[in-house]
Amino acid sequence: MAGDTVDRINMILHDVLKEVTPTDQEKQQTGAVLDKVRVATDQIIKPYGFSHMVAGSYIRDTWMPDKKEFDIFILFPKKHSREKLEKQGLEIGKNIVRKLRGTHKIAFAEHPYVRANVDGYDIDIVPCYKLDSALKIKSAVDRTPFHNEWLSRHLFPKFIPEIRLMKWFCKGQELYGSDTKTLGFSGYLCELLLINYRNFRALIEAAAKWEPGKVLINLEGFPGFDDVDYLHKKFPKQPLVVIDPVDPGRNVAAAVSAENFMRFVFACKEFLNKPSREFFFRERFKPDPSKLELEMTDRKTKFIGFSFKAPDVIPDILWPQLRRTGRRVSDILQQNDFGVVNWNVWTNDLDKCIIFFELEAPNLPRYKKLIGPSVFSKKHTGEFIEKYKSKGRIWIEGEFWVAEIKREFQEVRPKLKEILTADEATLKAKGIASYLSKEITSSFTIMQERELLSHTRRYPEFGKFLTDLFEERVV
Repeated sequence: MAGDTVDRINMILHDVLKEVTPTDQEKQQTGAVLDKVRVATDQIIKPYGFSHMVAGSYIRDTWMPDKKEFDIFILFPKKHSREKLEKQGLEIGKNIVRKLRGTHKIAFAEHPYVRANVDGYDIDIVPCYKLDSALKIKSAVDRTPFHNEWLSRHLFPKFIPEIRLMKWFCKGQELYGSDTKTLGFSGYLCELLLINYRNFRALIEAAAKWEPGKVLINLEGFPGFDDVDYLHKKFPKQPLVVIDPVDPGRNVAAAVSAENFMRFVFACKEFLNKPSREFFFRERFKPDPSKLELEMTDRKTKFIGFSFKAPDVIPDILWPQLRRTGRRVSDILQQNDFGVVNWNVWTNDLDKCIIFFELEAPNLPRYKKLIGPSVFSKKHTGEFIEKYKSKGRIWIEGEFWVAEIKREFQEVRPKLKEILTADEATLKAKGIASYLSKEITSSFTIMQERELLSHTRRYPEFGKFLTDLFEERVV
Protein backbone atom coordinates (compact mmCIF):
# COMPACT_ATOMS: atom_id res chain seq x y z
CA MET A 1 0.00 0.00 0.00
CA ALA A 2 1.44 3.37 -1.05
CA GLY A 3 2.59 5.74 1.69
CA ASP A 4 0.17 8.50 0.70
CA THR A 5 -2.75 6.05 0.91
CA VAL A 6 -1.65 4.95 4.38
CA ASP A 7 -1.44 8.57 5.48
CA ARG A 8 -4.87 9.25 4.03
CA ILE A 9 -6.36 6.27 5.90
CA ASN A 10 -4.77 7.34 9.18
CA MET A 11 -6.07 10.87 8.77
CA ILE A 12 -9.60 9.66 8.02
CA LEU A 13 -9.63 7.27 10.98
CA HIS A 14 -8.38 10.02 13.27
CA ASP A 15 -11.10 12.43 12.12
CA VAL A 16 -13.85 9.81 12.25
CA LEU A 17 -12.89 8.80 15.77
CA LYS A 18 -13.24 12.38 16.99
CA GLU A 19 -16.79 12.48 15.62
CA VAL A 20 -17.97 9.11 16.94
CA THR A 21 -16.53 9.29 20.47
CA PRO A 22 -19.11 10.44 23.04
CA THR A 23 -18.35 13.78 24.65
CA ASP A 24 -17.84 14.15 28.40
CA GLN A 25 -21.28 15.76 28.57
CA GLU A 26 -22.90 12.80 26.78
CA LYS A 27 -21.12 10.37 29.10
CA GLN A 28 -22.29 12.27 32.16
CA GLN A 29 -25.86 12.47 30.89
CA THR A 30 -26.02 8.75 30.11
CA GLY A 31 -24.33 7.87 33.39
CA ALA A 32 -26.89 9.91 35.32
CA VAL A 33 -29.80 8.11 33.64
CA LEU A 34 -28.17 4.73 34.25
CA ASP A 35 -27.60 5.51 37.94
CA LYS A 36 -31.24 6.52 38.25
CA VAL A 37 -32.39 3.27 36.62
CA ARG A 38 -30.08 1.19 38.81
CA VAL A 39 -31.41 2.76 42.01
CA ALA A 40 -35.02 2.17 40.94
CA THR A 41 -34.22 -1.42 39.93
CA ASP A 42 -32.57 -2.20 43.27
CA GLN A 43 -35.58 -0.83 45.13
CA ILE A 44 -38.08 -2.87 43.10
CA ILE A 45 -36.20 -6.19 43.21
CA LYS A 46 -35.14 -5.99 46.89
CA PRO A 47 -38.30 -7.74 48.20
CA TYR A 48 -37.66 -10.61 45.76
CA GLY A 49 -34.06 -11.08 46.83
CA PHE A 50 -32.88 -10.85 43.21
CA SER A 51 -29.86 -9.07 41.78
CA HIS A 52 -29.42 -7.22 38.50
CA MET A 53 -26.69 -6.38 36.03
CA VAL A 54 -26.27 -3.77 33.31
CA ALA A 55 -25.43 -5.20 29.88
CA GLY A 56 -24.43 -3.71 26.59
CA SER A 57 -21.76 -1.52 25.12
CA TYR A 58 -22.18 1.34 27.60
CA ILE A 59 -20.51 -0.50 30.46
CA ARG A 60 -17.54 -1.26 28.17
CA ASP A 61 -17.40 2.32 26.83
CA THR A 62 -17.82 1.04 23.26
CA TRP A 63 -21.23 2.67 22.84
CA MET A 64 -22.11 5.05 20.04
CA PRO A 65 -23.38 8.55 20.81
CA ASP A 66 -26.41 8.15 18.53
CA LYS A 67 -27.52 5.06 20.46
CA LYS A 68 -29.21 6.11 23.68
CA GLU A 69 -29.88 2.65 25.02
CA PHE A 70 -28.78 -0.02 27.47
CA ASP A 71 -30.10 -3.26 28.97
CA ILE A 72 -30.94 -4.22 32.55
CA PHE A 73 -30.91 -7.96 33.26
CA ILE A 74 -32.85 -9.23 36.29
CA LEU A 75 -31.07 -12.35 37.56
CA PHE A 76 -33.47 -15.08 38.71
CA PRO A 77 -32.47 -18.19 40.71
CA LYS A 78 -32.25 -21.23 38.46
CA LYS A 79 -34.84 -23.06 40.60
CA HIS A 80 -37.56 -20.73 39.32
CA SER A 81 -39.80 -22.14 36.60
CA ARG A 82 -39.83 -20.53 33.18
CA GLU A 83 -43.46 -19.53 33.72
CA LYS A 84 -42.60 -17.83 37.02
CA LEU A 85 -39.59 -16.06 35.50
CA GLU A 86 -41.71 -14.66 32.67
CA LYS A 87 -44.56 -13.55 34.94
CA GLN A 88 -42.38 -11.95 37.62
CA GLY A 89 -39.97 -10.56 35.04
CA LEU A 90 -42.75 -8.56 33.39
CA GLU A 91 -44.14 -7.50 36.77
CA ILE A 92 -40.72 -6.24 37.88
CA GLY A 93 -40.04 -4.50 34.58
CA LYS A 94 -43.34 -2.66 34.60
CA ASN A 95 -42.85 -1.56 38.22
CA ILE A 96 -39.39 -0.20 37.45
CA VAL A 97 -40.77 1.84 34.56
CA ARG A 98 -43.65 3.17 36.67
CA LYS A 99 -41.22 4.25 39.37
CA LEU A 100 -39.13 6.06 36.75
CA ARG A 101 -42.26 7.58 35.13
CA GLY A 102 -41.31 6.22 31.75
CA THR A 103 -43.29 4.45 29.05
CA HIS A 104 -43.12 0.80 28.09
CA LYS A 105 -44.37 -1.98 25.87
CA ILE A 106 -44.01 -5.74 26.00
CA ALA A 107 -41.54 -7.21 23.50
CA PHE A 108 -40.69 -10.82 22.78
CA ALA A 109 -37.46 -12.73 22.19
CA GLU A 110 -37.37 -16.29 23.53
CA HIS A 111 -39.62 -14.99 26.28
CA PRO A 112 -41.39 -11.68 26.91
CA TYR A 113 -39.59 -8.69 28.41
CA VAL A 114 -40.23 -4.99 29.01
CA ARG A 115 -38.98 -2.45 26.47
CA ALA A 116 -39.02 0.96 28.13
CA ASN A 117 -38.24 4.57 27.37
CA VAL A 118 -36.98 6.69 30.24
CA ASP A 119 -35.78 10.26 29.74
CA GLY A 120 -35.29 9.58 26.03
CA TYR A 121 -33.30 6.36 26.57
CA ASP A 122 -34.45 2.97 25.30
CA ILE A 123 -34.03 0.41 28.07
CA ASP A 124 -34.71 -3.31 27.78
CA ILE A 125 -35.51 -4.91 31.16
CA VAL A 126 -34.86 -8.59 30.62
CA PRO A 127 -35.32 -11.50 33.05
CA CYS A 128 -32.73 -14.27 32.86
CA TYR A 129 -31.35 -17.08 35.00
CA LYS A 130 -28.29 -16.70 37.21
CA LEU A 131 -26.24 -19.74 36.22
CA ASP A 132 -22.80 -21.20 36.86
CA SER A 133 -21.97 -21.93 33.22
CA ALA A 134 -22.99 -20.67 29.78
CA LEU A 135 -23.21 -24.32 28.74
CA LYS A 136 -26.25 -24.74 31.02
CA ILE A 137 -28.37 -21.89 29.68
CA LYS A 138 -32.13 -22.20 29.58
CA SER A 139 -32.59 -19.41 26.99
CA ALA A 140 -30.32 -17.34 24.77
CA VAL A 141 -30.44 -14.29 27.06
CA ASP A 142 -28.80 -16.33 29.84
CA ARG A 143 -25.50 -16.05 27.96
CA THR A 144 -25.31 -12.28 28.35
CA PRO A 145 -23.83 -12.26 31.89
CA PHE A 146 -21.10 -14.60 30.66
CA HIS A 147 -20.41 -12.36 27.67
CA ASN A 148 -20.05 -9.42 30.06
CA GLU A 149 -17.64 -11.33 32.29
CA TRP A 150 -15.50 -12.60 29.39
CA LEU A 151 -15.23 -9.15 27.81
CA SER A 152 -14.31 -7.58 31.14
CA ARG A 153 -11.17 -9.77 31.08
CA HIS A 154 -10.25 -9.44 27.40
CA LEU A 155 -11.41 -6.04 26.17
CA PHE A 156 -8.53 -3.72 27.02
CA PRO A 157 -8.84 0.10 26.90
CA LYS A 158 -6.70 0.30 23.74
CA PHE A 159 -9.38 -1.66 21.84
CA ILE A 160 -12.18 0.82 22.61
CA PRO A 161 -11.49 3.39 19.85
CA GLU A 162 -10.83 0.57 17.36
CA ILE A 163 -14.21 -0.99 18.18
CA ARG A 164 -15.94 2.34 17.63
CA LEU A 165 -14.34 2.60 14.19
CA MET A 166 -15.52 -0.91 13.33
CA LYS A 167 -19.08 -0.21 14.48
CA TRP A 168 -19.30 3.02 12.50
CA PHE A 169 -17.78 1.40 9.42
CA CYS A 170 -20.50 -1.27 9.57
CA LYS A 171 -23.09 1.42 10.25
CA GLY A 172 -21.93 3.39 7.21
CA GLN A 173 -22.36 0.27 5.06
CA GLU A 174 -25.79 -0.45 6.62
CA LEU A 175 -24.38 -3.68 8.06
CA TYR A 176 -24.57 -2.91 11.78
CA GLY A 177 -26.99 -5.12 13.66
CA SER A 178 -27.82 -8.82 13.85
CA ASP A 179 -31.58 -8.26 13.73
CA THR A 180 -33.58 -10.04 11.05
CA LYS A 181 -33.94 -6.86 9.01
CA THR A 182 -30.20 -6.11 8.83
CA LEU A 183 -28.64 -9.62 8.98
CA GLY A 184 -25.32 -8.01 9.77
CA PHE A 185 -22.69 -7.54 12.48
CA SER A 186 -23.81 -7.27 16.12
CA GLY A 187 -21.99 -5.09 18.61
CA TYR A 188 -20.68 -8.21 20.37
CA LEU A 189 -19.36 -9.58 17.08
CA CYS A 190 -17.59 -6.29 16.34
CA GLU A 191 -15.95 -6.44 19.77
CA LEU A 192 -14.76 -10.02 19.29
CA LEU A 193 -13.35 -9.25 15.84
CA LEU A 194 -11.36 -6.33 17.21
CA ILE A 195 -10.05 -8.38 20.12
CA ASN A 196 -8.89 -10.96 17.57
CA TYR A 197 -7.24 -8.53 15.12
CA ARG A 198 -6.16 -5.95 17.74
CA ASN A 199 -6.91 -2.85 15.63
CA PHE A 200 -9.28 -1.67 12.92
CA ARG A 201 -6.66 -1.41 10.17
CA ALA A 202 -5.50 -4.99 10.70
CA LEU A 203 -9.13 -6.18 10.70
CA ILE A 204 -10.13 -4.61 7.39
CA GLU A 205 -6.86 -5.64 5.74
CA ALA A 206 -7.61 -9.24 6.73
CA ALA A 207 -11.31 -8.97 5.85
CA ALA A 208 -10.50 -7.70 2.37
CA LYS A 209 -9.12 -11.21 1.70
CA TRP A 210 -11.87 -13.19 3.39
CA GLU A 211 -13.64 -15.93 1.45
CA PRO A 212 -17.08 -17.24 2.44
CA GLY A 213 -16.93 -20.45 4.43
CA LYS A 214 -13.19 -20.15 4.99
CA VAL A 215 -13.04 -17.71 7.92
CA LEU A 216 -12.81 -19.18 11.42
CA ILE A 217 -12.08 -17.17 14.56
CA ASN A 218 -11.71 -19.25 17.71
CA LEU A 219 -10.53 -16.90 20.45
CA GLU A 220 -10.58 -19.53 23.20
CA GLY A 221 -8.89 -22.15 21.02
CA PHE A 222 -11.63 -24.74 21.56
CA PRO A 223 -10.48 -28.08 20.10
CA GLY A 224 -11.97 -29.74 17.03
CA PHE A 225 -12.60 -26.68 14.88
CA ASP A 226 -9.49 -27.21 12.74
CA ASP A 227 -11.42 -29.99 10.97
CA VAL A 228 -12.97 -28.25 7.95
CA ASP A 229 -15.57 -30.96 7.36
CA TYR A 230 -16.71 -30.79 10.98
CA LEU A 231 -16.84 -27.01 10.83
CA HIS A 232 -19.04 -26.98 7.74
CA LYS A 233 -21.30 -29.64 9.20
CA LYS A 234 -21.59 -27.78 12.50
CA PHE A 235 -22.23 -24.39 10.87
CA PRO A 236 -23.55 -25.15 7.36
CA LYS A 237 -23.59 -22.33 4.79
CA GLN A 238 -22.40 -19.75 7.31
CA PRO A 239 -19.82 -17.54 5.55
CA LEU A 240 -18.19 -16.26 8.76
CA VAL A 241 -17.66 -18.40 11.85
CA VAL A 242 -16.70 -16.72 15.13
CA ILE A 243 -16.91 -19.25 17.95
CA ASP A 244 -18.57 -17.76 21.01
CA PRO A 245 -15.81 -17.76 23.65
CA VAL A 246 -18.34 -18.74 26.35
CA ASP A 247 -20.18 -21.37 24.27
CA PRO A 248 -18.32 -23.41 21.63
CA GLY A 249 -21.60 -24.61 20.13
CA ARG A 250 -22.58 -21.13 18.98
CA ASN A 251 -21.44 -19.03 16.02
CA VAL A 252 -21.62 -15.36 17.02
CA ALA A 253 -21.67 -14.44 13.31
CA ALA A 254 -24.58 -16.76 12.44
CA ALA A 255 -26.84 -13.82 11.58
CA VAL A 256 -24.48 -12.45 8.92
CA SER A 257 -25.99 -13.30 5.52
CA ALA A 258 -23.87 -14.35 2.55
CA GLU A 259 -24.76 -11.11 0.78
CA ASN A 260 -23.75 -8.95 3.73
CA PHE A 261 -20.55 -10.91 4.27
CA MET A 262 -19.54 -10.12 0.69
CA ARG A 263 -20.66 -6.50 1.02
CA PHE A 264 -18.37 -6.14 4.02
CA VAL A 265 -15.45 -7.77 2.20
CA PHE A 266 -15.87 -5.50 -0.84
CA ALA A 267 -16.29 -2.41 1.36
CA CYS A 268 -12.97 -3.23 3.07
CA LYS A 269 -11.26 -3.62 -0.32
CA GLU A 270 -12.70 -0.36 -1.62
CA PHE A 271 -11.80 1.59 1.52
CA LEU A 272 -8.18 0.39 1.38
CA ASN A 273 -7.95 1.31 -2.31
CA LYS A 274 -9.84 4.60 -2.17
CA PRO A 275 -10.16 5.69 1.47
CA SER A 276 -12.96 8.11 2.22
CA ARG A 277 -14.98 9.19 5.24
CA GLU A 278 -18.10 8.33 3.22
CA PHE A 279 -17.52 4.70 4.21
CA PHE A 280 -18.45 5.73 7.77
CA PHE A 281 -21.06 8.42 7.15
CA ARG A 282 -23.74 7.99 4.51
CA GLU A 283 -25.61 11.05 3.31
CA ARG A 284 -29.27 11.14 4.27
CA PHE A 285 -31.17 9.58 1.39
CA LYS A 286 -33.72 11.67 -0.48
CA PRO A 287 -35.76 9.75 -3.05
CA ASP A 288 -36.22 11.31 -6.46
CA PRO A 289 -39.49 9.92 -7.90
CA SER A 290 -38.86 11.60 -11.29
CA LYS A 291 -35.46 9.95 -11.61
CA LEU A 292 -36.89 6.62 -10.46
CA GLU A 293 -39.61 6.86 -13.11
CA LEU A 294 -37.01 7.44 -15.82
CA GLU A 295 -34.98 4.47 -14.56
CA MET A 296 -38.05 2.24 -14.61
CA THR A 297 -38.99 3.35 -18.12
CA ASP A 298 -35.45 2.93 -19.41
CA ARG A 299 -35.26 -0.67 -18.15
CA LYS A 300 -38.35 -1.62 -20.18
CA THR A 301 -39.37 -4.09 -17.51
CA LYS A 302 -42.56 -4.37 -15.46
CA PHE A 303 -42.79 -3.26 -11.81
CA ILE A 304 -45.63 -4.51 -9.66
CA GLY A 305 -46.21 -5.14 -5.97
CA PHE A 306 -48.81 -5.36 -3.26
CA SER A 307 -49.24 -3.65 0.08
CA PHE A 308 -51.11 -4.62 3.22
CA LYS A 309 -51.34 -3.67 6.88
CA ALA A 310 -48.34 -4.64 8.99
CA PRO A 311 -49.29 -7.31 11.55
CA ASP A 312 -48.77 -6.48 15.21
CA VAL A 313 -45.56 -8.48 15.70
CA ILE A 314 -41.98 -7.47 16.49
CA PRO A 315 -39.63 -6.71 13.56
CA ASP A 316 -37.57 -9.86 14.21
CA ILE A 317 -40.67 -11.92 13.37
CA LEU A 318 -42.04 -9.65 10.65
CA TRP A 319 -38.95 -9.42 8.40
CA PRO A 320 -38.40 -13.18 7.99
CA GLN A 321 -42.11 -13.63 7.24
CA LEU A 322 -41.95 -10.88 4.62
CA ARG A 323 -38.92 -12.44 2.93
CA ARG A 324 -40.47 -15.92 3.02
CA THR A 325 -43.68 -14.60 1.45
CA GLY A 326 -41.82 -12.55 -1.16
CA ARG A 327 -39.76 -15.57 -2.16
CA ARG A 328 -42.87 -17.77 -2.41
CA VAL A 329 -44.84 -15.30 -4.54
CA SER A 330 -41.76 -14.79 -6.71
CA ASP A 331 -41.57 -18.57 -7.24
CA ILE A 332 -45.24 -18.75 -8.23
CA LEU A 333 -44.83 -15.90 -10.73
CA GLN A 334 -41.73 -17.59 -12.11
CA GLN A 335 -43.59 -20.89 -12.49
CA ASN A 336 -46.20 -19.02 -14.52
CA ASP A 337 -43.49 -17.66 -16.86
CA PHE A 338 -43.45 -14.13 -15.47
CA GLY A 339 -39.66 -13.89 -15.38
CA VAL A 340 -38.70 -12.27 -12.06
CA VAL A 341 -35.61 -10.07 -12.42
CA ASN A 342 -35.69 -8.61 -8.90
CA TRP A 343 -37.89 -8.68 -5.85
CA ASN A 344 -37.71 -7.14 -2.39
CA VAL A 345 -39.75 -6.48 0.73
CA TRP A 346 -40.19 -3.40 2.87
CA THR A 347 -42.01 -2.33 5.99
CA ASN A 348 -41.96 0.71 8.23
CA ASP A 349 -42.57 -1.70 11.16
CA LEU A 350 -45.71 0.27 12.03
CA ASP A 351 -48.60 0.08 9.61
CA LYS A 352 -47.40 -0.70 6.09
CA CYS A 353 -45.81 -3.66 4.31
CA ILE A 354 -44.90 -3.76 0.62
CA ILE A 355 -43.64 -6.70 -1.45
CA PHE A 356 -42.62 -5.74 -4.96
CA PHE A 357 -41.25 -7.38 -8.10
CA GLU A 358 -39.48 -6.41 -11.31
CA LEU A 359 -40.48 -8.65 -14.21
CA GLU A 360 -38.84 -9.23 -17.59
CA ALA A 361 -41.90 -8.12 -19.57
CA PRO A 362 -45.36 -6.69 -18.83
CA ASN A 363 -47.25 -9.28 -20.89
CA LEU A 364 -46.89 -12.87 -22.08
CA PRO A 365 -47.97 -14.42 -25.43
CA ARG A 366 -51.44 -15.92 -25.52
CA TYR A 367 -50.09 -19.39 -26.26
CA LYS A 368 -47.39 -21.45 -24.58
CA LYS A 369 -45.33 -24.26 -26.10
CA LEU A 370 -44.78 -27.42 -24.04
CA ILE A 371 -42.18 -30.05 -24.87
CA GLY A 372 -43.50 -33.51 -24.07
CA PRO A 373 -42.19 -37.08 -23.99
CA SER A 374 -40.40 -39.04 -26.69
CA VAL A 375 -42.56 -40.80 -29.28
CA PHE A 376 -40.76 -44.00 -28.24
CA SER A 377 -42.39 -43.87 -24.80
CA LYS A 378 -45.84 -45.39 -25.37
CA LYS A 379 -47.11 -44.84 -21.83
CA HIS A 380 -46.06 -41.19 -21.56
CA THR A 381 -47.19 -40.48 -25.13
CA GLY A 382 -50.72 -41.61 -24.28
CA GLU A 383 -50.81 -39.56 -21.09
CA PHE A 384 -49.52 -36.44 -22.86
CA ILE A 385 -52.03 -36.66 -25.72
CA GLU A 386 -54.92 -37.35 -23.36
CA LYS A 387 -53.99 -34.35 -21.19
CA TYR A 388 -53.51 -31.76 -23.94
CA LYS A 389 -55.62 -32.88 -26.93
CA SER A 390 -58.56 -30.70 -25.89
CA LYS A 391 -56.41 -27.66 -25.12
CA GLY A 392 -54.80 -26.93 -28.44
CA ARG A 393 -52.59 -28.19 -31.24
CA ILE A 394 -50.28 -31.21 -30.71
CA TRP A 395 -47.42 -32.15 -33.04
CA ILE A 396 -44.00 -33.82 -33.18
CA GLU A 397 -40.62 -32.12 -33.39
CA GLY A 398 -37.81 -34.59 -33.99
CA GLU A 399 -38.70 -37.43 -31.64
CA PHE A 400 -40.63 -35.36 -29.07
CA TRP A 401 -44.29 -34.55 -28.73
CA VAL A 402 -45.10 -30.83 -28.49
CA ALA A 403 -48.32 -29.17 -27.33
CA GLU A 404 -49.59 -25.64 -27.70
CA ILE A 405 -51.79 -24.43 -24.87
CA LYS A 406 -53.55 -21.18 -24.13
CA ARG A 407 -52.28 -19.34 -21.07
CA GLU A 408 -54.72 -18.66 -18.26
CA PHE A 409 -52.92 -15.40 -17.41
CA GLN A 410 -51.19 -13.21 -19.97
CA GLU A 411 -50.86 -10.24 -17.61
CA VAL A 412 -49.27 -10.35 -14.17
CA ARG A 413 -51.81 -8.21 -12.31
CA PRO A 414 -54.70 -10.74 -12.60
CA LYS A 415 -52.31 -13.55 -11.66
CA LEU A 416 -51.06 -11.70 -8.59
CA LYS A 417 -54.65 -10.99 -7.58
CA GLU A 418 -55.51 -14.68 -8.02
CA ILE A 419 -52.59 -15.68 -5.78
CA LEU A 420 -53.63 -13.34 -2.98
CA THR A 421 -57.43 -13.60 -3.10
CA ALA A 422 -58.10 -16.49 -0.75
CA ASP A 423 -58.97 -17.27 2.83
CA GLU A 424 -56.30 -17.44 5.49
CA ALA A 425 -55.94 -21.22 5.42
CA THR A 426 -55.55 -21.28 1.63
CA LEU A 427 -52.93 -18.55 1.69
CA LYS A 428 -50.95 -20.50 4.27
CA ALA A 429 -51.25 -23.62 2.11
CA LYS A 430 -49.80 -21.61 -0.79
CA GLY A 431 -46.77 -20.76 1.35
CA ILE A 432 -47.75 -17.28 2.52
CA ALA A 433 -46.41 -16.70 6.05
CA SER A 434 -48.89 -17.02 8.91
CA TYR A 435 -49.08 -13.48 10.33
CA LEU A 436 -49.15 -12.01 6.81
CA SER A 437 -51.90 -14.36 5.64
CA LYS A 438 -54.30 -12.92 8.17
CA GLU A 439 -53.68 -9.32 7.07
CA ILE A 440 -53.72 -10.12 3.33
CA THR A 441 -57.04 -11.97 3.74
CA SER A 442 -58.45 -8.85 5.36
CA SER A 443 -57.19 -6.41 2.71
CA PHE A 444 -54.42 -5.89 0.17
CA THR A 445 -53.73 -3.42 -2.63
CA ILE A 446 -51.94 -4.24 -5.87
CA MET A 447 -49.58 -1.46 -6.96
CA GLN A 448 -48.02 -0.84 -10.36
CA GLU A 449 -45.38 1.73 -11.32
CA ARG A 450 -47.43 4.83 -10.55
CA GLU A 451 -48.56 3.62 -7.14
CA LEU A 452 -45.09 2.37 -6.21
CA LEU A 453 -43.59 5.74 -7.12
CA SER A 454 -46.20 7.61 -5.08
CA HIS A 455 -45.18 5.63 -2.00
CA THR A 456 -41.57 6.81 -2.33
CA ARG A 457 -42.75 10.34 -1.51
CA ARG A 458 -44.48 9.25 1.67
CA TYR A 459 -41.91 6.64 2.70
CA PRO A 460 -38.33 7.71 1.84
CA GLU A 461 -36.87 4.38 3.00
CA PHE A 462 -39.08 2.56 0.50
CA GLY A 463 -37.72 4.91 -2.14
CA LYS A 464 -34.24 3.78 -1.15
CA PHE A 465 -35.22 0.13 -1.58
CA LEU A 466 -36.39 0.88 -5.12
CA THR A 467 -33.36 3.02 -5.92
CA ASP A 468 -30.99 0.26 -4.79
CA LEU A 469 -32.24 -1.89 -7.67
CA PHE A 470 -30.69 0.54 -10.15
CA GLU A 471 -27.43 1.24 -8.32
CA GLU A 472 -24.33 0.04 -10.16
CA ARG A 473 -22.40 -2.05 -7.66
CA VAL A 474 -20.70 -5.42 -7.25
CA VAL A 475 -22.91 -6.62 -4.37
